[in-house]
Amino acid sequence: MAVRKGLYALGWCGAASLGLALAGCGHSAGESKAKAETAPKPVPVTVAALEHRAVERTVEVVGTLNGWEDVTVGTKTQGRVLKVHHDMGDRIKPGALLVELDPVDADLSIQQAQRRLQAELAKLGLKEMPKKEFDVTSVPSVVQAKVALDRAKQNLVRERSLNRRGAGAAQDLQNSENDELAAEAALANAILNAQATLASAQASLTAVDVAIQARADTEIRAPLLFARPAGVTGEIEYAVSKRSVAEGEMLKQGDPVFELVVENPLRLWANVPESHCAEIAVGQTVRVNVASHPGTAFDGKVVRINPAVDAVSRTFQVEVLVPNSRGLLRPGGFAKASILTDRNAMASVVPIESVIKFAGVTKLFVIEQDKARSINVETGHEGSGWVEVIGKLPKEAQVVTTGQTQLANATPVTIRKPEAGAPAEATTASTAPAGEGEATK
Repeated sequence: MAVRKGLYALGWCGAASLGLALAGCGHSAGESKAKAETAPKPVPVTVAALEHRAVERTVEVVGTLNGWEDVTVGTKTQGRVLKVHHDMGDRIKPGALLVELDPVDADLSIQQAQRRLQAELAKLGLKEMPKKEFDVTSVPSVVQAKVALDRAKQNLVRERSLNRRGAGAAQDLQNSENDELAAEAALANAILNAQATLASAQASLTAVDVAIQARADTEIRAPLLFARPAGVTGEIEYAVSKRSVAEGEMLKQGDPVFELVVENPLRLWANVPESHCAEIAVGQTVRVNVASHPGTAFDGKVVRINPAVDAVSRTFQVEVLVPNSRGLLRPGGFAKASILTDRNAMASVVPIESVIKFAGVTKLFVIEQDKARSINVETGHEGSGWVEVIGKLPKEAQVVTTGQTQLANATPVTIRKPEAGAPAEATTASTAPAGEGEATK
């Protein structure tokens, strides 16, 4: 009986141990199954290789287009407007007649000055102003004084001869000497008067020239251009941008009458940030774009650089010469410009759909050991289907082009081939929880 109880106890203990063993095995199998079920599944993605290619480096600026020359034409003399020859929008050549003033007063001034000149010339015995240096000893008054001096000298010689022989009176000799001195003074005075008359005649001739110039000033003309812009071979023209005068109006000296502008070429004045001082140089190519001609780039060239930096805006001014032979650009217009600083700069580029932008963060994912790694980047030059990225990227990397919305850092991935004709996945992750969590790190 005792033996049976022992065997029964032994059997119970064995059963209990076996049950515990079986229970432990069942718990381990459940944990493994649970871990297998909760482990993240690889996300299928498509990838593209990081490329390195030559790109153009540019500095983007904005500015105002100005005429090569902007001129406000005024009147040099006062007068009443007789005729206006042009109006706003006309194209005129340098020297073209713009406005005529009433010339009556100017014509009378010319006649008056000419009469004064004739009167002065008549005193000199001339009909016109001599072209060479004039000898005043040929003037009649000077000749008369010279003859009187010769007569006085002859009388003095005769009186001295009589006085030596004792036949002449001392008073007569003294009178002859005085007559000679007076004749010499009269000759000198006649020469001075002739010189003064000659100077007055020259002044009258200048007055005639002034009157003639005043008459010419009644015809207001477009100014002449003595400097030609580089690269322009055609004829320079002005465009009338404003007319400020009407026929019959009374003008004062200096009043503006027209505003003219040279449309070809134009000057683009733009302010460049101080940080680009070392990149900008004279002669660099500039591409100019305006809102009135979208999609059309106008080529220009840097011609001047202001050596001083503005202390308030921390920018320096650059002048770009922009040819405008077709007249498509307008002075005073707003323009955007790209200054080409380097044509063959090496850059890292990726497909544009691989870049994610969210909450002010720009990033992309690269594949490392079958896992995704997030890298913050900055974008640069953009082309057709690709964009330059700047950041701590491996030299050779595979970037994710689709599936980014399901990725976070260290997410397992599986690379699949893109389906033909499949649309690219959106580049923003504003609705993806995983992407959102990663972007805000």
